[in-house]
Amino acid sequence: MSVDAFLALPGAGIAVQAVGSLVAVLLVFVLVRTLDMGSDVRIADEAEARALAEAARCGFDAVDVALDRARIGALLRNHAGEVMLIRRHGARFAARVLSSHAGARLDRGFLTLSTDDPHFGSITLDLGERAQVWAASLRRLGAQA
Repeated sequence: MSVDAFLALPGAGIAVQAVGSLVAVLLVFVLVRTLDMGSDVRIADEAEARALAEAARCGFDAVDVALDRARIGALLRNHAGEVMLIRRHGARFAARVLSSHAGARLDRGFLTLSTDDPHFGSITLDLGERAQVWAASLRRLGAQA
């Protein structure tokens, strides 16, 4: 059967479109897997949180680390008393050094933080019992400025 004869059959156009759509979906699937898009990215442990902080700002040597229970964010403090907030941003992580405690809100074991950067957004970290300790220590950030 020739191509012209096949295309003359009723429903042949729909079949070609369906096969083309299937091929396109499979190509998108392969691309997403290749680029590791859509994966569930989490901070594995304190060592990874320290590495992320060092990558965000060279020389940020964290002495205290608090990981969110879901491992989607972390708070780190260095020797100078600076506090860095790391949060998941898509399939990567973003970090900002907090300049004040103005964007901090405590609700039991949850600490909600926002920065001066409107593009960074806010994040609620589940720090459990450590949330109160970190919230209290963040009050010192305004006094340092």
